[in-house]
Amino acid sequence: MKRIPRLARGFTMVELMIVVSLIAVLSAIAIPGYQKFTAKSRRTEMYTSMSKIRLYFKNIHDGQGTFSTQQTLPPGGTSAVNPPDSIPPGTAAQWVPSAAGWLDVTGAPEGGVRMRYWYTMGPDSSGSVHLITFQVCGTFAGFGPPAITCNGSMTGNYLYTEEFYGNGTSKILENPEY
Repeated sequence: MKRIPRLARGFTMVELMIVVSLIAVLSAIAIPGYQKFTAKSRRTEMYTSMSKIRLYFKNIHDGQGTFSTQQTLPPGGTSAVNPPDSIPPGTAAQWVPSAAGWLDVTGAPEGGVRMRYWYTMGPDSSGSVHLITFQVCGTFAGFGPPAITCNGSMTGNYLYTEEFYGNGTSKILENPEY
C-alpha cells in the first residue's frame, strides 16, 4: 500500500478571525482592570502621604492649640504645590522639601511623586486656626482627559479635598467619586 503525503495545511481565514476576536474581547476586559489597579496604587501613594502629613499637623495642633505657628503658614495662607505645578499631575517628579509651607513638614513622599499636593490654613478665629484644607490633584488612566481645574492653571482628572479639623476629624470629597 502506498501512502499519499498530506499537504501542509494552514489556518483558514475564519479561524484567524475567531482568534483575533477572542484577543480583542480579552483585551477589552483586561485593560480597564489594569487601569483601575494603577489608579488604586496611586491613591495608595496619596493616602500614605496624607496620613503622615495629617499626623504632622495634628501633633502641632495638639502641642500649640492651633495649626498656624511659626513653623507653618499664617492663617488663610496657602502652601506651594508640591511637586511643582509646572510639571503636570501624573508625571513623576521629585518632592521639594524647601517649597513654601513644606519646610518642616515630615513624612514627605519619596521617589517619583505623581500626585500634586497643597494645603490652605483655615481662617483665624481669635488667633487660632482649627481647620486646614488639604488638596491633591492627579491624573489616572481610564478617568478621561484632564478636565478638572485643580489649582490655578493645573488640571487633572482626579481631585481629593480634605477638611481636617483640630480635633482630628475630617470631611473628605473626591472628584470623581471613586
